[in-house]
Order: sequence, then C-alpha cells, then structure tokens
Amino acid sequence: MGTDNGTKDAKTPLISKDLPVKPDGMPLMKEEDKTGSIIVPIAFTIVSLAIGVGIAYAIYAFGATELYVKKISTVAEAETYWLYLALVIFGRMVTFVNFYPAAVWKSRIMFRKSGNLRSNPFIYRMIGDDAAKNVIIFEGDGDIGAYNRANRSIHHMVENFGGFVAGLFLVGIIFPFPTFVLVCLFSMGRIAHQVGYTTGYGGHGLGFALATIADNVQQGLALIVALKCLF
Repeated sequence: MGTDNGTKDAKTPLISKDLPVKPDGMPLMKEEDKTGSIIVPIAFTIVSLAIGVGIAYAIYAFGATELYVKKISTVAEAETYWLYLALVIFGRMVTFVNFYPAAVWKSRIMFRKSGNLRSNPFIYRMIGDDAAKNVIIFEGDGDIGAYNRANRSIHHMVENFGGFVAGLFLVGIIFPFPTFVLVCLFSMGRIAHQVGYTTGYGGHGLGFALATIADNVQQGLALIVALKCLF
C-alpha cells in the first residue's frame, strides 16, 4: 500500500485510480486538498430553506388561499404558531448537523473522487497488541457493497426525516393536499436514493434532491403560517 511515509501512489479499487492512498488505505491528502469549511453547512441550511419558502409561497398564493387564511386564523387565535416556528428551527438543526460532518470533516479525509469510500459514515481502526494499522471500512464492491449502501440509505433517512415526520400533522391541517403531494415526493425521493445508492456513490443524488425539496417546502409552509400569525 505504498511506502512507510505514504508518498507512493498506491491504489485502491474503492477510489479513483488517479488518487494516491496512505499505507493504512485512506486517501493521501495534502493540506491544500483539505477544503472543509463551516460556511458550507451554514449556507446550505439557509439557502435550502429559502428555496423551500419560495415554493411554499407559490402554493399559498396560487392555491386555496382563502381556505388557508381561514385555517391560519385559528392557529393565531390559539397561539399555536410557536409550534410551527419550532418546527422550522428543529428542521434547520437537523439539516445542519447532517451536513456538518460531510462538509467540514469528510473533505479533510477524502477526495470528491474517492468513490464508494465516501459512503462510510465512520472510519474504524484496530487497537491493542499487534493491531493492524489499516483502517476498517464498509465493503464497497460487488453485491456486498450494494447491500451496505442500501442499508446506509436507511440510516441516512433516519438521520434526516425527523423534522418531516414532525411536520406532517401541523402542516397537514393547514395545507392537506400539498402535504399529500410532499409526502409522495419525499417517498419517491427516499426510494430513488436507496435504489440509486446500490449502483455506487453518487447514484443517490437525484433521490436526495427530491426528498430534500419536499422537506424544505414543508418547512417553508410552516414558516409562512408562523409569519402570517406573528405579523
């Protein structure tokens, strides 16, 4: 796997053949290759919601607006709009904590072209007497690799869907049909994410995008309810 100082361009089938690896199997990255930044998860947390609010406002403005206004007035009277605002805050927290490890730290230990290696949420190492120095990762090739990534997709859904589930009732009682459509979109996205992931890292991108849009539009609708009540 290369020389003791990790300078030889050793190769691993899990990543691009053009990328060097260290003796322990991890990518050999120079300091200038380490591009992680806290700005990325902060920006994604804000921008994704802004897009969601834009789509949500179109639903509010061009849908059954009079009915939405009537239902929102009952929320204002009961002062339960704080629950809608809490849903948005909770959702933004979920988005940030899921992007933080990948945006800040994954880019310091893996290249964007590191392939299936990037599907690993953890990197393990043996300890104790005579422990091997190689890191321990998911099997990434063949049927076992596809199986591992399909299960990783389940973990990814669990990591991300808390806010969406929490908002089904709150948003659904104000926007019932749009909520139904968003659940369909989210469900299609999660299925596409899992099936796509079995083809290799990157194949889950479309599914991720669909589920993320649904999640952010739902939170956008919740924010509109809160703002209509507060102002």
